[in-house]
Amino acid sequence: MSPDASRQSLKLEADTETVEDLVDLVRRGHVRVPSFQRGLRWNAEDVRALFDSIYRGYPIGSFLLRKGAAEAARVQIGPLTIDGPETQALWVVDGQQRLTALTAGLARPRPIPSTPDDPWVVYFDASAQTFETPPKSGEVPSTWVPVAEMLDASALSEWVYQWEHHTDAALRSTLFQAGSRIRQYPIPVYIVETDDEQLLRDIFYRINKFGQSLRWDEVHDALFGRKGNHPSTLAELSFELQKLGMGRPEVEQLLSCVVAFKGLDVTRNVSEHYRKDSDAFTSAVQEALPAIRSTLSFLKRHAEIPHLRLLPRSIPLVILTRFFALYPEPKARTLDLLTRWTWRMLLSPNSYDERTLLRRGVSTIREGDEEKSVQQLLSLVLKERRDDYALPSRFDARAADSRLALLGLSSLHPLSLEDGSPIDVAALIEAADVSAFRRILPNEDKLGSSPANRILLPGSGSARTELRALLGRDGFGPEAQRSHAISPAAIEALVKRDREGFLKERGHAMEEAVNDLGERLAAWSQSDRPSISYLLQQVETGT
Repeated sequence: MSPDASRQSLKLEADTETVEDLVDLVRRGHVRVPSFQRGLRWNAEDVRALFDSIYRGYPIGSFLLRKGAAEAARVQIGPLTIDGPETQALWVVDGQQRLTALTAGLARPRPIPSTPDDPWVVYFDASAQTFETPPKSGEVPSTWVPVAEMLDASALSEWVYQWEHHTDAALRSTLFQAGSRIRQYPIPVYIVETDDEQLLRDIFYRINKFGQSLRWDEVHDALFGRKGNHPSTLAELSFELQKLGMGRPEVEQLLSCVVAFKGLDVTRNVSEHYRKDSDAFTSAVQEALPAIRSTLSFLKRHAEIPHLRLLPRSIPLVILTRFFALYPEPKARTLDLLTRWTWRMLLSPNSYDERTLLRRGVSTIREGDEEKSVQQLLSLVLKERRDDYALPSRFDARAADSRLALLGLSSLHPLSLEDGSPIDVAALIEAADVSAFRRILPNEDKLGSSPANRILLPGSGSARTELRALLGRDGFGPEAQRSHAISPAAIEALVKRDREGFLKERGHAMEEAVNDLGERLAAWSQSDRPSISYLLQQVETGT
């Protein structure tokens, strides 16, 4: 077929549909999958990441559909069986995996599985504001909400009244906001009209033959990477920052940092900023390097977060990049107050909406008034401590609560059991990755999943035999034991092979370590007032 003939047989229409409307079209049988489409290839992580991207407002690509006649037929979409009527349907040319994930995740039949029975089972953790796949154990935490409950706003409201946490205003607000974000997320849709099956095949294979779509960090690097300037891409920036010994920041985090460095809204799609100003990020990676480097140095030296694998949330990394961009050499008092802000935020995760804090945190830092900027940041977080830290029941190296537990252990300055020398926690994590968080006792039951069963200690496998063998030796005396949050009562339980008693005692010691660290660095009881010179200046200027 000639190019002119192809154009004559193809009509293209561009539109935008919300997730809610697209899923409704699928449920009513008005969306079909043509025979030449590939089979379903996504796994559970792909589905989870899709919902997470929608929640965060990240772009997920466009859909390409063909308008054409469809016979009445039974349509299978993941676990859904749909009786499609005879109609003018929209046939999927590109977007099958995404559309199936959305429909099967949001409109799946009840009951909702609590185990990973298929890849489309997704839960939203209203406490951590993350999307999760169900555990193999089937023990779904009470704050996890099936995304299938979020497709209909009215149904979600009724469901919440039966929820264990229906009296928690912060969790309710987070859940309702998540449901709204998912339902109203706009997706670009291109609809073609043609009877030429070969033309559709050609479009499909041209779209898909080059593999996965570019992520936005890759788009950034393609648009703004420059030869001769180093670093010029986010990947190069990540490698450069790794030299600080705190690990390699994820490129997605760094993209948010670069946006914050420019003083832009980090909760908006990068594409929006690019459309408004196509030069907004030209040379931004190289320019942002000193500010991000200063932020990491601050987190390590002042906030006592030795490695990015222990950073409970990325919010400080993003917001502080903006602060150090405007104030590269803050005053000593400013550094103290920034430390308090960081830890008050980390210890009060349910007291704010993360997206709101990110947006307001970046915008509240203004050039030319360092102390006011700090005061404005402090006003965004709690000034008084509400609850003491409590260990989660299950250790997850990605979860904020588990990372706080590890920071508590790090704050005790763990010692080597061989010679009593200090353990370099950052170096240990760099060398061993997640193996740096060793189990003490073998993971024989639910108790073994507790963070109380983790220790920052070089080696492999569980450390129980090693600890017992060292009892009574100089290297594992009282000082070394305290440095690993192991109390005399825990030692006694370890000797008696009292598994439950040991983990209970150590859990108490770890909670105490985190609470002591938080009290010291969040400085809840201390005054946050600006310096005397600043207050006098305000009086003189009448502000």
